[in-house]
Amino acid sequence: MNSKISLASIGLLIISFMAAAAQAPITVTTDKTAYSDGDTIVISGTVADQLNIPVSIVIRDNSQTPVYIAQASPGASNTYTAQAVAGGNLWKNAGTYEIDVTYGGADKTAKTTFAFTPASQAPVNTTPQTNSTIPAVPEFGSLSVIIFSLAIVSTVVISTKMRPKF
Repeated sequence: MNSKISLASIGLLIISFMAAAAQAPITVTTDKTAYSDGDTIVISGTVADQLNIPVSIVIRDNSQTPVYIAQASPGASNTYTAQAVAGGNLWKNAGTYEIDVTYGGADKTAKTTFAFTPASQAPVNTTPQTNSTIPAVPEFGSLSVIIFSLAIVSTVVISTKMRPKF
């Protein structure tokens, strides 16, 4: 009896999530998940209702600084598309960038993310390079994991043999 109620509850929950997703006021997607300097980002999505206003598009870098701002008007089929070129003076940091779209108010927003890699700008060094490496001590390397695991196992073994009373 309880399993039938649980299955019915799960089914209703799934249906309600699907209905909520189908009625999203706005969606946003990109044509790829990662871009490099100079790549064209195709931003597209749908709106549930035609409000006859443009969709606001803001791309933010991993420190939430806006690097691109645009608008796109939804067409008759309630879809919109915009293109942005990745890179430029504001696109300095590699990492996860976020696209925020708004359509008519704070309750009609959507977000998506993508990875950005700027062009490598290696400094030109005219002096000869010497190899002077300093040995690094890993804080959380594989050796640390082994030592930590052994410490936990030995603590459990000792505590089970001693059977402390608290």
